[in-house]
Amino acid sequence: ISIVSPPESGRARLDCALSPLRESPVPRKVRRLKPASPERCSASPSFTMGAAPVVGSSLMYALRITQPEACCLKPEAAVCEAKRSRRCYNLPCRPYSGGDRELRSLRLVTSGRLLLSTEHSGTKNGLTFDLGAFDLDGTVLRRNLKITNGTIAALQSLRERGMRLVVATGRRFEEAREHAGRLGFADQDPLICYGGSMVRRLNGDTLLHRTLPGSLGIEALEWAAERDLHARVFLDGRIISSPDTPAALDHLRRSARRYADPNVTVVDSPADWLREGEKEPTKLVVVDRPDGIQDWLGEAQTAFAGRLFVTRSLPHYVEIGSLQGTKASALGFLCERWGIEPERVLAFGDADNDIDMLRFAGHGVAVGGMTGEVREAADRVVPGVDEDGVAGYVETLLGGS
Repeated sequence: ISIVSPPESGRARLDCALSPLRESPVPRKVRRLKPASPERCSASPSFTMGAAPVVGSSLMYALRITQPEACCLKPEAAVCEAKRSRRCYNLPCRPYSGGDRELRSLRLVTSGRLLLSTEHSGTKNGLTFDLGAFDLDGTVLRRNLKITNGTIAALQSLRERGMRLVVATGRRFEEAREHAGRLGFADQDPLICYGGSMVRRLNGDTLLHRTLPGSLGIEALEWAAERDLHARVFLDGRIISSPDTPAALDHLRRSARRYADPNVTVVDSPADWLREGEKEPTKLVVVDRPDGIQDWLGEAQTAFAGRLFVTRSLPHYVEIGSLQGTKASALGFLCERWGIEPERVLAFGDADNDIDMLRFAGHGVAVGGMTGEVREAADRVVPGVDEDGVAGYVETLLGGS
């Protein structure tokens, strides 16, 4: 099913429209494909919600539905679901008026998956994927910063099969480049860093850089300061930090190298620094004890809903970025650049900031899974990083023992 979102609707409105489907017990995925065009948005053979004009900057989404039984959803049930969505979307819906022949043309298979097309059902070099995306921390990078030889060998095996590979991490570029080099990436290979706000080659060439509006950054920093939370402003190659809190001392000093970073500047008020410098940060980070984050994370997500992307990347780390500064958005950028459909993307992640990437990919793999939401977003859950989950799954994928 294709869903087109006019640019004026915004991500929040589309999420609201899809919420009944997300809440249903039927497994599903919603992922951004590419900018829509009138030619690609022909009339649906089933039912249509809305009559919004399709323009060049519209976003097209694909909704993959897995039925619990090998039977098509009756048109009446589909219209009922559409009417539920109207409460949020406020758009008219038109029921399906075709016959049984058109319904059969949807090609329901015995597994219950509706094949939207057969374009990507084939394999290349023995694999059904063209692009592999790998989170770092908690996925291929252990807490002690170790990467196993098995993981390095697994990624190299995928390269030898012709797959493109990319690192997708919340880390800043300088750190991401170091670990990517250990994984066998070369100068021309792009990295997704800052949680998806930047795509940059290892040699330093920037392909994409999304920033927060300065006013929103100031508002978020003031929100954190009111709650005595430690906040950091990430600019390209520079970090502006608020004074230490007990939580920051506890968690940041576990990595002495990171804590002693010469690129970190401590100021009394990052919000005032941002206001005076008129800068647009790449992302913000708020540090707190894991049990403390549970008390305010939902409040922050509500306060900035539809304006900023607020997510958890580590038990003690909350990242704040632009709505387009996500791993899924950055992967979509690379897919468009390389002519790869999302159905042919294989993604690995473990944390909340990987959820959108796992849903975007044709096949998302949760490595351990920090939360239930991460595991629910994935197509497959494998053992955690300390058990070499990525290496084991790649070996199985390639037909190893």
